[in-house]
Amino acid sequence: MQYYPEVPMWWYGIIGIIAFALLCIMIKIIPTQLPIWAAVIVILISFIFYIPFSMLQAISNQQVATPVMYELIAGYMLPGRPIANTIFKTFGFMTGYQAISFAADLKLGLYMKVPPRTMFTIQIVSTIITCIWATCIQDWMLNNVEDICTPRQKQGFICPKSTVFASTSIAFGAVGPRRLFSPGAP
Repeated sequence: MQYYPEVPMWWYGIIGIIAFALLCIMIKIIPTQLPIWAAVIVILISFIFYIPFSMLQAISNQQVATPVMYELIAGYMLPGRPIANTIFKTFGFMTGYQAISFAADLKLGLYMKVPPRTMFTIQIVSTIITCIWATCIQDWMLNNVEDICTPRQKQGFICPKSTVFASTSIAFGAVGPRRLFSPGAP
């Protein structure tokens, strides 16, 4: 593997800057109720927990369930904003999860003697294709599958996890953890 050049750190930096710029643009274009400063905080939290959670995953093959932590943080920071809470939680969890998965894929590529730059390129291209493809499929399904995400859907597209996601965004985003967990709360 010493014959293959490593991926320069500035490649990762450019990808990070592009992703952050797209995040900021989407936050401003779409009415998410999420301020950019909250997006910076969720990135910093994910960055802080990346190494410890990666080590735990590598040693025990167990992942730390962080969505509730992100819901609580967003609930205290952004009370009364369920959509912002959901985006904060999703972005925080997926940032950590994808970073750990990316590191595991790079490690597998190392074991299989795949050149690091080839592995990096494959990861980036497949991520872009998957984002576009999954969004198109989801959009098509939401517009063309009758009664999707309802209990009466004929083909079984009832979306059971979306109700949990929606319930927690209401509990932590709309109601807020202060009213649930703070001193004097019921």
